[in-house]
Amino acid sequence: MDNRLRQVGVTLALAAVYFLAARIGLVFHPVSGFATLIWPPAGIALAAILLLGRHVAPGIFLGAFAANWVSGAGVLAAIGIGLGNTGEALVGAVVLQRMPGFSITLERVSSVVVLIVWSAVASTLIAATAGVMSLHLAGHIGAARIFETWRAWWIGDMVGVMLFAPLVLAWANRRCAPLAVHWLETAALVASLAIACGVAFFNELLRIPQLTTPFHQADPLVAILLWAALRFGQRGVTTAVLCASTVAVISAAMGLGPFTTLAFNDALLPLQMFIAVVAATCLIISATIAERQIANLEAHESSRVAEQANSAKTQFLRVMSHELRTPLNAIAGYAEILESGVHGPLNEKQIASVKRIQQNEKDLLGIINEVLGFVEAEKSPVEAECHDMRVADAFDVAERMLAAAVERKRLVVERELADPRLGAYADPKMLEQILAALVSNAVKYTGEGGTITLGAERDDDKVCIWVRDTGIGIKKDEMTRVFEPFFQADSGTTRQYSGVGLGLTIARDLARRMHGEVTLTSKEGKGTSAMVVLPAASLKRVEVLAQHPAQEVAA
Repeated sequence: MDNRLRQVGVTLALAAVYFLAARIGLVFHPVSGFATLIWPPAGIALAAILLLGRHVAPGIFLGAFAANWVSGAGVLAAIGIGLGNTGEALVGAVVLQRMPGFSITLERVSSVVVLIVWSAVASTLIAATAGVMSLHLAGHIGAARIFETWRAWWIGDMVGVMLFAPLVLAWANRRCAPLAVHWLETAALVASLAIACGVAFFNELLRIPQLTTPFHQADPLVAILLWAALRFGQRGVTTAVLCASTVAVISAAMGLGPFTTLAFNDALLPLQMFIAVVAATCLIISATIAERQIANLEAHESSRVAEQANSAKTQFLRVMSHELRTPLNAIAGYAEILESGVHGPLNEKQIASVKRIQQNEKDLLGIINEVLGFVEAEKSPVEAECHDMRVADAFDVAERMLAAAVERKRLVVERELADPRLGAYADPKMLEQILAALVSNAVKYTGEGGTITLGAERDDDKVCIWVRDTGIGIKKDEMTRVFEPFFQADSGTTRQYSGVGLGLTIARDLARRMHGEVTLTSKEGKGTSAMVVLPAASLKRVEVLAQHPAQEVAA
């Protein structure tokens, strides 16, 4: 019961507001006694439907019926006008509500365009047509005045929608885009708007010479309104445009301003069209600024959420990597105890099983170390400590690290290093880690008896270091993703090769810290070639290192 009473109260209140606004519009010399170029109720009705819902439509009908009946329209004509005005608001609101992505705050360009095209220009044809036909059929206007009356009615409703609907919607809803304007700028806008309106519409009272055309006289005013659109959002610009429009109408009613040579209704027509164009332009500009601000806010929020998720992922991986090492160490320890025979001698099958346990423990530990290294590098990247070093020394370290795996698969490791003195300007530990990752991949994806080649050559001020294998290669459509974290060419439930897909990601990151790069070429079934490009070292310095390797540590 309370809800029904509240709805009835809101409907009656809307009818009263509509009636008062209509009476104000009809004061300004309506064409044929009913059609006026100033019709605020059109915008108020549209905003009411959008804000309160369609159930308040009877209030629009009551207000329109009462206003026209009091103005002298017959009952049937007033009913026809009321139905036309109600249909105008309902159709305009329904079209807006069904448009995808419509923003009731009008902070999107598409929302403003839809409001202008469908609600201000198109739906107002309903009220103008229904109203004029009702008056004509009731005998209030003759056939000779139909077009003039219809034009005034349509333009009045159109301008009413463009001025009052955005104003009500902007102030009735909380804006989404941020607005940071100092009060001094607000005061400056108000003062500037007052001066511009005085210059444009009261130039005779202020003894300001009139310019060539009325529109040139209004140029300063347009500039002020564009300022409001750029800086003060939809609330500021709709308020400023309405104030300027009100001053313009008052000046025209007083016989002042740029259109004083015309009769009042003739002066209002170009004036209202001018205001409509300026209002539409300012609304679109303001919506463009707001849309950009909203997009920036959404991007910032998305970035913040992504950072939080990444931080949580990093923390999880760090904790899990550390926690998994404890049971792995226990597994390795007990495997060594079994292998040593402390609990009794083992037969050949048992020894083979223990070795498999030890090998899998090492593989799993390597994966964990790889993940932990990736997490630590992502959290706090270590700066490269570069100096001149020999490439051959890095090759020696990488081969030693993977000697057991190479021997187990009976692989052949070759070197293509014509000049043993060839050096790179790099961080030795980082280069060794890069080569270890590349050689590890080569060992992993190369079948038994295959060949792995380590090579390097100088190219001007660069050194090109490569690791080439005769393994399974990489599919062409997967080459663009090989440097993505956790990507594996051999994926799925039937994987034959272990690993988490971080080796190339870490290798490229380390190379870039040394102002280098890692590239990859591959042919499925033929093998893969990974190349590291780094700054070249001074040849003289590398010769010294070759003679006195201990100086490399002191460098």
